[in-house]
Amino acid sequence: MMSPLGGALLAILFAAAPASAQWGGRAWQQLSPEEQRRAWQNYQRYQQLPQQRQQLYENRFQHFQTLPPQEQQRLRQNYEAYRNQDPAARQQFNERYRRWKQGGQPR
Repeated sequence: MMSPLGGALLAILFAAAPASAQWGGRAWQQLSPEEQRRAWQNYQRYQQLPQQRQQLYENRFQHFQTLPPQEQQRLRQNYEAYRNQDPAARQQFNERYRRWKQGGQPR
């Protein structure tokens, strides 16, 4: 099961990931057309962010790159599990995460 922090952190990390030339350890040419499309969209959103937010994401991504490969893979798997949730389950997860982050009980 994915921890709320892991899923949210990975979502943020992947928003910054397209700023690099690789995605999940693979070169751009090795990505599927769908992965390339998502990476390009993420990069465009990243470019529109304020400089301070870009720096925050860049720092988080740099930290992600320092993690051991098995931890990076665990976070990628958690993020994929999060992305594959149906909208109702994702909304419930996000609500539990917000309560957890605010110091409340996740229920």
